[in-house]
Amino acid sequence: MTKIKVEDNMVWVLLAAIRMYSANFLKFCWYMLFPVLGQVLGLTIVFGFVSLYTYYLPELALKYDVLKDFSTAILFIIIITIPGLLIFMKAFWDYLVAYGALNSITEGFLSSGKIYDFPAHNETITGRSFKYIGLWLLYSIFWIIAINPLFWVVGAFFFIYFILIFQVFSFEPETSIGGCFKRSFGIIRGNAFRTLLILIVIAIFTLLFIQGVSVIFDFCKLTELLSKFFENTLVNYVPIDTINDIMLKINSSFDLITPAKVANNFVYQIVSFIVMGFTLPLRSICWALWYKALTNNGGSVKNYRKRQSKQLDPEILDRAKRKYRD
Repeated sequence: MTKIKVEDNMVWVLLAAIRMYSANFLKFCWYMLFPVLGQVLGLTIVFGFVSLYTYYLPELALKYDVLKDFSTAILFIIIITIPGLLIFMKAFWDYLVAYGALNSITEGFLSSGKIYDFPAHNETITGRSFKYIGLWLLYSIFWIIAINPLFWVVGAFFFIYFILIFQVFSFEPETSIGGCFKRSFGIIRGNAFRTLLILIVIAIFTLLFIQGVSVIFDFCKLTELLSKFFENTLVNYVPIDTINDIMLKINSSFDLITPAKVANNFVYQIVSFIVMGFTLPLRSICWALWYKALTNNGGSVKNYRKRQSKQLDPEILDRAKRKYRD
């Protein structure tokens, strides 16, 4: 059994995360397979069934009088989307669980040097489901507020300082939901710049990964194939003409949107989602190691001690005053 020592060094954290992810790439891909592709499958089933239903609805309405009623037609749409929605919701929940369980997986790797027993690590999150959901809800509220352009700067500030809330949740289970945010803020304080650098490096790495997979899709003609599929199905529900009219009124030189452009964007978004999903372990490992580095090997603890050392002990101060008076 090999215990890995965590170093308080951002370069070490990045390299260690990459090594751990690369060495166990297939295991992590298998672990993220359903959480990522299950969401894509669920949404594909939903939109696929709805597209087929609406396409054949006029013909079906002529055969079955019941479908002529608007409320009945809507009811059928709801019914046929249930299977896809169930698959999507299960995969989405598994994705959220993985988001937190990867911290426990990282800790296990630091202790043993191995990746194993994913279900046991998942239980560290599912065993506290209500608290975990509450943490995500509060985190989502911050995200919704940050979307407003007026709060972009403040949102970016808090995003950096709250970036370790899920690590706090995993490694400090006694901490309350609000306490996770407070604790993350305290850990990052004094280390914000290094944290930002790590965030930038991870973002660049993920973007390069997305671009690389996009090139592979283009080379294998998958982008063209999927674009044609979306152009003949989902794009039909996008009000392209209306959007073009509005944008032309705002800017007469606006580059018109076409069904092909919308379809290509759909493909790119899907590729981006899949790549970000399968590289989630890399990002989670990195932040788990960063948490360990800042709390176990100096970091915020060291900064706290430095701040405390600058404050004179009251007893020492009293002795100094008495000596001065004498």
